Amino acid sequence: MQERQDTGSDAGFTGASSNNQLVAAANPLLNAIPQIRHSVSHDDQVALRQRLIDEIRRFEVRCQQAGLPYEVIVGARYCLCTALDEAAALTPWGSSGVWSSNGLLVTFHNETWGGEKFFQLLARLSQNPREHILLLEMINYCLLLGFEGRYRVLDNGRTQLETIKQRLWQMIRGVRGSYPPPLSPHPEDRPVLRKLWRPMVPLWACVALAGFIACLFYIVLNWRLGDNTNPVLAKIYQSQLPETTIQQPARQLPAVLNLRGFLKPEIEAGLVAVKDEADRSVVILKGDGLFASASTVVRDRFEPVINRIAQAMNNVSGKILGGGLQRQRADPQRALCL
Repeated sequence: MQERQDTGSDAGFTGASSNNQLVAAANPLLNAIPQIRHSVSHDDQVALRQRLIDEIRRFEVRCQQAGLPYEVIVGARYCLCTALDEAAALTPWGSSGVWSSNGLLVTFHNETWGGEKFFQLLARLSQNPREHILLLEMINYCLLLGFEGRYRVLDNGRTQLETIKQRLWQMIRGVRGSYPPPLSPHPEDRPVLRKLWRPMVPLWACVALAGFIACLFYIVLNWRLGDNTNPVLAKIYQSQLPETTIQQPARQLPAVLNLRGFLKPEIEAGLVAVKDEADRSVVILKGDGLFASASTVVRDRFEPVINRIAQAMNNVSGKILGGGLQRQRADPQRALCL
């Protein structure tokens, strides 16, 4: 294959897309590979496939406008279709959708799987890397974007694929040259040693010393307080209390009569009414028949009640007052009789 190339000795690998017309033309398709690989679902697979077909045809037009040989365009198209078909097949929706039977490789090259031929093409191009550097760089991009091909199913395939990537990288670097010097070299990383402050004396010793000083301070203050309070306490103990005398004894209240319980039968019979208070008891004889008309002699039927009241009062010291009413005025003769 003959390719147009720009292999200036000062061109670095990071500038491959700017120096490689093939990679620049395939940039939209290369960007679609990781987008398809990491998509969980897709609502319209048919429309997605058709957009990729249209983009591949636009890729061919851009390559032709750049003056790239037809063999290079076909080889690049084969690698792009293979990488896009694998990205779709690894998704949950691509294994059973339109890609399972009608992928891009079938549409453009009438092949169902290019995982083997992809690396065969890489091996053939590696025999003359300077002549095929454009296509080798685009294959390198496909590998960097996750294409694995037949190495996905082989034992220890990932390790073998990493070896192929390293060889391809060394091959491209041998043609393009080394990296350009960075604008700002990365400074040497030096670990920062954090010095923690540590006291000269252990912490427990500081706590013990502080406790000892506090106890000593308490003892000194207690001793000085005792020196100041001892004379005062001595004067208090030596002082004599004045004698106190009771000038007037408290008046003893008479015992409260419980005439209500004593005269309960007479109260229930309606003969008397009793009011027991804190310092007195009042007995009221009910009825107008206590005395005969124009007489100061108590009738016989009231004598038992009066005698029972007298018996209760004999046991309590105090004054006994008797009174009576006649025609809204007290009768002193009858009260005196009671």
